[in-house]
Amino acid sequence: MAIRQYNTELGSLIDKIVKVYLDKDKFFVGQLKGISDDSNLILINAKNEKNKPFPKMFIRNSFYNFVSLEEEPFPMKALADRIATIFSKGHVNYIEDQNIISILNGKIIVDENEVRGTGPSAERVKKIFQQFKMDLESLVRNKLFFIF
Repeated sequence: MAIRQYNTELGSLIDKIVKVYLDKDKFFVGQLKGISDDSNLILINAKNEKNKPFPKMFIRNSFYNFVSLEEEPFPMKALADRIATIFSKGHVNYIEDQNIISILNGKIIVDENEVRGTGPSAERVKKIFQQFKMDLESLVRNKLFFIF
């Protein structure tokens, strides 16, 4: 029964930002995308303790000591869905493995930190992006309010 609980808890971290400790001073932070039956891990958009990026990595269970939850990932798919409401079908593409949104065949690129592009369409996307981030902050504040 303890093994089932362990696997359930570890599985609940899928798609969340985790820190995987290899030893006291070495770790990776990234989005957990997969776990094998024997607890091997797949991370995407990971960085090590020196901030070196790793787009995708596979970590054998014998190489890490423990895993901790860092934070909820930015809901990029939800942002893509919101942006898609103002563009014609097919012009907004969420690229999951890069965690970016490509709009108008790459003329506008959105990641969790910024909107890159110029012109009226890019300005409109920037406004949607800012409103989306404000809405997220409001949700977080409201959740914290109800927790305490």
